[in-house]
Amino acid sequence: MTSLRSAILNRFVQKVAQIIQTEGAACFSLGVADNRLHPQAVVSRRDGISRDSIGHVDIDTDTAFARAVSEALTSKGPVVLTDATRIDRLTVQPPVLVMPILWEREPLESEEEPVQRPVGVLTLWAKRGGTYDEDDYKLAETLSGQAAALLVEEQLDEFDDIQAAFSTVPVGLMLVSSEDEVLVANGAAMHVIGIDPLQGRSVQGVDYGEQLTELMSAVRESPEGNAAASFTSHDNDTFGSSAQMTQDGQVILAFTQNPFSTAAEELTGQVAHELRTPLTVIQGNLQTIDALMEGGIHPEDYDIIQEFTDTALIQSARMFRLIAETLNISRIHAGKELELELEEFDLIEALNQILTELADYLMAHDLDVQAPDHLMIEGDRGKIIAIFDNFLKNATKYSNTGTTITIRVYEVNADEVAIEVTDQGIGIPPDALGKIGKEVGFRTDLSKKQAGGIGLGMVYTRRVTEAHGGHMEIESEVQVGSTFRSIIPKQQPDE
Repeated sequence: MTSLRSAILNRFVQKVAQIIQTEGAACFSLGVADNRLHPQAVVSRRDGISRDSIGHVDIDTDTAFARAVSEALTSKGPVVLTDATRIDRLTVQPPVLVMPILWEREPLESEEEPVQRPVGVLTLWAKRGGTYDEDDYKLAETLSGQAAALLVEEQLDEFDDIQAAFSTVPVGLMLVSSEDEVLVANGAAMHVIGIDPLQGRSVQGVDYGEQLTELMSAVRESPEGNAAASFTSHDNDTFGSSAQMTQDGQVILAFTQNPFSTAAEELTGQVAHELRTPLTVIQGNLQTIDALMEGGIHPEDYDIIQEFTDTALIQSARMFRLIAETLNISRIHAGKELELELEEFDLIEALNQILTELADYLMAHDLDVQAPDHLMIEGDRGKIIAIFDNFLKNATKYSNTGTTITIRVYEVNADEVAIEVTDQGIGIPPDALGKIGKEVGFRTDLSKKQAGGIGLGMVYTRRVTEAHGGHMEIESEVQVGSTFRSIIPKQQPDE
């Protein structure tokens, strides 16, 4: 299945190569969590190079291409390489143009500066005539701007679950970018700072008595990457404040009226890589539709507009479900039982819905779906979709790109059905199997090295499964893969 965004980006990159007259072009998104370039669309007009020809590119490595990307992102301008250049396992011919893709947002208040953030890179190679000129630079900059709305979705796709996590952790939390911009803040943090909203503002713009500025300086100068201090609010309340650096230069700020425990520090460090929001998907799609409408709608635009509208509707439904999931995770932390909204529904239709929602998330893996055409059950449709959601996200996070994820839905017996996802990932040590999904915040050393996370997804999945009268099973072998399985009754007992 080719995703909408991939199809649009493929057409976009083909047009870029045609307009600037190059033999090849590639569009990369910039991963927030791993600081790597992820190929989204690659075309070559001669040798059949495709997106599969290039893997993920670590821009912290000492290669000519990585250095050019770092320079382009820092200067926010074009960089040209005059020699044949290796991009992962692909070698492209000179000259090679690297152009940053920048996403811009208008200031929230009149005295603030517009926010400009790199979300990807446009790369062109083998220019006809052998050199790029100022007109090429201007064209590349204009064209890269058109890709920003789509790539901001890719960048923030890495952040899907943090809103729920921030809402349930009983401390004030702020995630701050390397440029000191507040990326996300929960309600407790907004209460401490006394400003709502905090997101999108600079730390200096919301600081009170330069307390946060000093804490940020301290954490960035700390060899251990953490710092602590007291914080006095506008209302003269005193809080403990803690800062922790993430691997990609972001900072987690936490505020509590109790001593900030080591466990909480570890939890907030894991939270840094989990923020995503379907709202940004909707915003990016609407911005693209708006751009199409500015020049007048042509007949060929109607299909694209319809596709973007459909995606916005899908993601709005996903956002609604994530909000509901946030409230339910809060109930878990409060020690309350989950409340089920029961209905008869087709489990296979629910599976197809989540596969559509996560199409871009799953695109780097091969999917093997084994399921009947229809399978009617009784249950809470939204919460059971969350089982699929968490199993699939878990499989993608802990297995390498290009490996296979197998999804099975089947009848265990006359009364029960199974939801099962198998990956070819890092696996789980035998002594940890019994803790997965039972201890909040528990993660193995292997999983911590592979990807970010806070250990809430499997806890929620197990609770949803058990609330339906079912049970969760895990089978795993280290460096071979894992199978997560929820077995639930087809029908719920009458109250």
